Amino acid sequence: MRHMLALLIVLALTGPSLAHHSAAQFDFAQTVKISGTVDFVDVRNPHTVLVLISEDGHGGHIAVEYEGHSRNNYYRNGWRPGSVEKGDVIAIDIAPMRDGTDGGYIKQFVLGDGTRF
Repeated sequence: MRHMLALLIVLALTGPSLAHHSAAQFDFAQTVKISGTVDFVDVRNPHTVLVLISEDGHGGHIAVEYEGHSRNNYYRNGWRPGSVEKGDVIAIDIAPMRDGTDGGYIKQFVLGDGTRF
């Protein structure tokens, strides 16, 4: 019984830390450019969240969520509040998902005027 309790405590304490460290799901050796319209953006710590609406290849559109660096990293590279807002047409360079599903890790934002961060 004590072993079971100890196992439950270990699982409870390690689960949240494993969930946060998601870098293993992204293929950082690859870079894919995605273009679309911003539906949602939250540049924050510890990770940025971006939902981009892009063409799905079948004449329709798809909304895909991407993860990115922290607010601090983007700020050091030129991002400022209001740099990317809902409705903006942008491109992003991403590390795609290793399993081939939609989504990925934002390596770089490319704004309509060519600004990169």
